[in-house]
Amino acid sequence: MEKHSIMLLLSCLLAGCTTPTVNLSTSEPIKVNIDMRLDVYQHSQAGSKKPTTPSVVALDPESARRNRMADIQQFKNSLLVGEGRDGLLVLIEKNTPGEYGDYVRKTLSAENDDRMALMKSASERDKISLPDVQRKQAELWQNRSFKNEWIEVAKPEGSWVWVQKE
Repeated sequence: MEKHSIMLLLSCLLAGCTTPTVNLSTSEPIKVNIDMRLDVYQHSQAGSKKPTTPSVVALDPESARRNRMADIQQFKNSLLVGEGRDGLLVLIEKNTPGEYGDYVRKTLSAENDDRMALMKSASERDKISLPDVQRKQAELWQNRSFKNEWIEVAKPEGSWVWVQKE
């Protein structure tokens, strides 16, 4: 009889228990920000002499700079370019031959044009002289540079020299 009493007591206890309610809804909808980069490349046909270059359409200098960021970093890693004292990139290895050398020079020119446009805009917006903005940008980019990348630094006597960042 004792076994039946325990079973009856347990069934009464369990019948009175309810599982806790878990609310899975949110008071506001979940917001997701998807930032995406799309690079489209036109590959040449066999026998074509036209070099393969990325086809990127940029609306503003900042977007254009983001689109070429990987190429610029590759040039820095290859020690082809360095961060100059004026906030612009400088071609260190000037003898890069062929289509790749042309691509490096063209990409570097576009990057410097966009950097200069952004620095001029900041100069006008903040009412600071362009050389001051350039110095600040040069310092920023040199601080962001990785070890062994080329940077242009001042010597104590006032001249400038290219060194690999430590």
